[in-house]
Amino acid sequence: MSASLSSPADRIAARCRHFGTCGGCSLQDRPYEAQLAYKKSRIATALKDLPGLPALSMLGAPEIWNYRNKMEFSFGDVYPPEPGKWLKLGMKPKGRWYRILDLEECHLPGPKVPALLAAVREWAAREKVAPYNSHKKEGELRHLVLREAKNRPESMVTLVTSTGAVPKESFVAAVAAAYPATTVLLGRNAKVSDTAVSDALEVLSGPGHVTETLKFPDGGAVDYRISPHSFFQTNTKGAEVLYGLLRDWSRELGAGLMLDLYCGGGGIALSLAGAARRVVGVESNPAAVEDAKANAGLNALRNCEFYGAAVEFLLPSLLDMGPDAAVVDPPRAGLHASAVKALLASPPPVLFYVSCNPDALARDLAALSPLYAVERLAGVDLFPHTEHVETVGWLRRK
Repeated sequence: MSASLSSPADRIAARCRHFGTCGGCSLQDRPYEAQLAYKKSRIATALKDLPGLPALSMLGAPEIWNYRNKMEFSFGDVYPPEPGKWLKLGMKPKGRWYRILDLEECHLPGPKVPALLAAVREWAAREKVAPYNSHKKEGELRHLVLREAKNRPESMVTLVTSTGAVPKESFVAAVAAAYPATTVLLGRNAKVSDTAVSDALEVLSGPGHVTETLKFPDGGAVDYRISPHSFFQTNTKGAEVLYGLLRDWSRELGAGLMLDLYCGGGGIALSLAGAARRVVGVESNPAAVEDAKANAGLNALRNCEFYGAAVEFLLPSLLDMGPDAAVVDPPRAGLHASAVKALLASPPPVLFYVSCNPDALARDLAALSPLYAVERLAGVDLFPHTEHVETVGWLRRK
């Protein structure tokens, strides 16, 4: 860690009783300004070998508590057995995937979530529904996935099970008694891999999705339909800052055609639709592409197109269209080598690079440096109290 986090004198009392055990909020015992300084230093350290970079700015999160719009909780056995305790429901401590921390509080999602967890535990004990045991490959309850809109009164609860053989009506009633869910789903995942993704979904109540609205600093707004497996930035208010910055840059650029590479459910593309004549998004996840198309229709945006394909496969054809700019928001591993090759072969005048991994960003900026110079660089904190940080850069063709 940087020097700004090394002194015990900088520490403050952690808000959560699980701090130090959960592992999810490793910076919670530091003042928020110290967290931002550390994240800025982390980005700068990763990029230190790249010459000619502009000054790095750092944008903090508008809200540092109750900001997460998605949480995945895991079920587990109580071992050794404890009197009156049927199962555990909570988080897997960092580095200990085989254990479950029975969560009594968490200050990252909405404040009513602990009551929901308690109600689901009571329901499972009352109905004698067993948790899944990953060693024995038996049991029913695997995950509880929560998605909360922050600008609208909507939320989704998904119970991920092995076979779906659970008392459905009583589960919906238990959720309703503790938490204001607008839709409840039952998922089935019979695979050995312990993921919260369901192979099949059944809507138990509500529409089966939630709708969120991003409100940008310039007064604009975009609605997003979020289905159970959709990708959406987990910090709604932070996404407004990040996408709002890209929106301002795009308007300043005055682009005709923009590409949104790794577009997910259209989060960035739809945010930029009012700042460019035409936006074309590419995403390999078919469900995300369908969400993006539905979200374009939801907002009556006719200048957005979305295609399902691997970016590195489709990119050469897209670059032949002569885009004015491209936004790249790759997964944590960074740009695929073939995507970098395509960008260097037919470089658009401007690239906006959004990164969740400073080390991958440094590697990609170095690879792009023969043809691109970084003109602007900003860190954006979407994950207060954790070590994660987003970086966004404006690259211009030399």
